[in-house]
Amino acid sequence: MLSRSLKLTGAAVAVCGAFTAAAQGAGGPPPPTATNGHKVQTVASGLGTPTSFAFHNGTVFEGDGGAFDNNGNLTKPGGVFLLKSGHATRLKGSPAFVAGLAWRKGTLYVSGLKSFNGVGEILAWSGWNGSQFTTRKVLYKGSKKFTGFNGIGFGANGRLYATVSLSSTGDHGPPTTPYAYDILSFNSKGKDLRIVAQGIRQPWQMVFPKGSSSPFVSDLGQDKGAKNPPDFVLRVHQGDDYGFPKCNWTKKSACKGFAKPFKMFSSHTDVFGLGIIGKTLYLSEGGFQPPLPAQVVSMPLTGGKPKVLLNGFAGPIVGLGAHAGWVYVGELTGQVFRVKP
Repeated sequence: MLSRSLKLTGAAVAVCGAFTAAAQGAGGPPPPTATNGHKVQTVASGLGTPTSFAFHNGTVFEGDGGAFDNNGNLTKPGGVFLLKSGHATRLKGSPAFVAGLAWRKGTLYVSGLKSFNGVGEILAWSGWNGSQFTTRKVLYKGSKKFTGFNGIGFGANGRLYATVSLSSTGDHGPPTTPYAYDILSFNSKGKDLRIVAQGIRQPWQMVFPKGSSSPFVSDLGQDKGAKNPPDFVLRVHQGDDYGFPKCNWTKKSACKGFAKPFKMFSSHTDVFGLGIIGKTLYLSEGGFQPPLPAQVVSMPLTGGKPKVLLNGFAGPIVGLGAHAGWVYVGELTGQVFRVKP
């Protein structure tokens, strides 16, 4: 199973190597199936752990966590990849591990780790010439004890929002590392840090409805110390407190007075990636614990019962994005697919 605590690094992504090796040995697994009958296209292959996507004028960037074998040896580097003509090209200056990407006004923003034992940071890359970025700088770097960032995105207010990785002390106790269980925001220069929301066990990715500064956020529920705690999608507003670790929604009385999740999912559904097309929210369910399947589902932005869009994946899935009427999803066989919903 892919580790849901802290970050998708080290031996935690050994599963990627196993799936990738099997895929290569078999000549590559088939794509998933779309329930609407539309053809699923393969965008690129040869990746590790696709975590996130960003888009610019038809250009597709993919954030990647890399891949390891069962002995913990790196088999594929993580980083930022350009996906073009079926190929994935790792961009110069890429961090070892990338969790989040966001494009805004000619700049690609990257959250990740320079090295797997390094400190979490957010980068700003500009000067895209079609193959590389000519300017790369560190926008924000955490302190020594900072565990790192996950997903990032820009609200309509022009601020950069970032979810924070889980506290290194575990997944059910009071936080002892900076900003654990929080969502932060900065101005576009990485300054004026503010806490947007707190009490969120493991916020992963986020996506903003058009014109909004209140993102949908995927939140991975507690792994230890509780029986069948749910996973969530949240609709986060400034000042929200979701109550973790006191509240994990296994006991409703413990959650009185705290913000309520937008949608709850069964334990270890592994809700990771998020995307929006029009008035519909798309999300990936990882499938790391059979019999729960890996699939992409959709639901209205106003809420409702999820409907399956993609199923039949050859391996677990993490990253999802939506752009120009397409849903993109990354599989741990190292492949990225897209489909028209």
